[in-house]
Amino acid sequence: MSDLATLREQEYRQRLEVDRLRRVVYEQADPNATGLLQQLVAAENSLSLIEQERATAQAGDDSKTSEGLIVNTKTVGKLAGAETTGLEAKVNLQMAQLPTAICHLFNPETHPLVTCDVTNTSAQTRRVRVSCAIQNYSAQAVETKELKRNQPETFKLLPTLFPERARRVTELTRATLNVLVEDLDNGKVEIQKTSPIWLLARTTAPLAVRDPTSGQWNDLSMYLGAFVTPNAKELMGFLRAPAALHPNGLVGYQGDKAGVTPQVEALFNALKNDAQITYVNSVIAFSPEEGTNTQRVRLPRESLANRTANCIDGTVLFASLLEGISLNPALVILPGHAIVAWETWDKSGEWDYLETTMIGGKYTFDQARNSGSSMAKTFENLANVTGNKAKFRPWPLRTLRLEHRIMPME
Repeated sequence: MSDLATLREQEYRQRLEVDRLRRVVYEQADPNATGLLQQLVAAENSLSLIEQERATAQAGDDSKTSEGLIVNTKTVGKLAGAETTGLEAKVNLQMAQLPTAICHLFNPETHPLVTCDVTNTSAQTRRVRVSCAIQNYSAQAVETKELKRNQPETFKLLPTLFPERARRVTELTRATLNVLVEDLDNGKVEIQKTSPIWLLARTTAPLAVRDPTSGQWNDLSMYLGAFVTPNAKELMGFLRAPAALHPNGLVGYQGDKAGVTPQVEALFNALKNDAQITYVNSVIAFSPEEGTNTQRVRLPRESLANRTANCIDGTVLFASLLEGISLNPALVILPGHAIVAWETWDKSGEWDYLETTMIGGKYTFDQARNSGSSMAKTFENLANVTGNKAKFRPWPLRTLRLEHRIMPME
């Protein structure tokens, strides 16, 4: 295996090549129209292999970066550590950057900002409290546990942002994270440490955030479901246009299965002819530190008002309209791209797909549907070949709402 520095350089170079191919492929409304799609798939495959090798090397590297390891009590000195206090504590930052737009939806058990591993090496049971807060931006997150001898415990914390202050984060912003580990039995501080942290802009929706400790990517794409807003008054008003294009109205899964596709086609034609949506190319990008995979996302009402949409804008807009007529849509996240899907009949488990970037061009509904199906098949196969689920991530809205409790943000 190559050393970590070499692997990072290889990953960086491969990512540049993948980003170049994504721009070439996705600058067209129909990504299938270019002969470079298969070349992109091969490059994505190579990147997946390099990322996994780098992550494995990073996880086994004892010289953790300061970005991932906030503090280890062995390095603090004589005032803390197993030999002096009977406690061994290690605090890790789990997200290199905090997505301010959607972090209020996170579950601390699955997506904590900070974890703290504490082991009690003394003879008696000890009570330990861990707390953290982002200075000037959040309330304090606190967790207290009783630790038995030699039984490690992990504390998982996610501070709640103050909404009015989070709304002011319109650009990538540097903030200070405060972490405090206290021994409640002895009334002493085990660790008190501050660490710089990045706050992502409110207009930025992260699809994945890298865990700086393990080097693995944490998938956040499910939270795009919050941008699907079927009850926004602008969308409810717009539905009158496609309803007029369909002889039986927009009735969802009522009637028979053959009646579903014409309803979706009515939405497509209304967005094309009435809303006059224009596709604006915008490839999913990485932050300067490559700590997150992000995309600027317009709310559906903004896309209708501005008459412009990139691939994710179009996907959440179309999904909002589908959900608004009681169909079950899905957000399908591909490498550097997104398409929309819908269940062909209620609880059937069968899906059809649409390339929303083709709404604003000369293309027909059938062409956009065929392109979406082809893209889905291509990247689902890539995910199966590489074993990397990030290459094809379908998120049914019904699952996001009922199981993950991801509700519309407006």
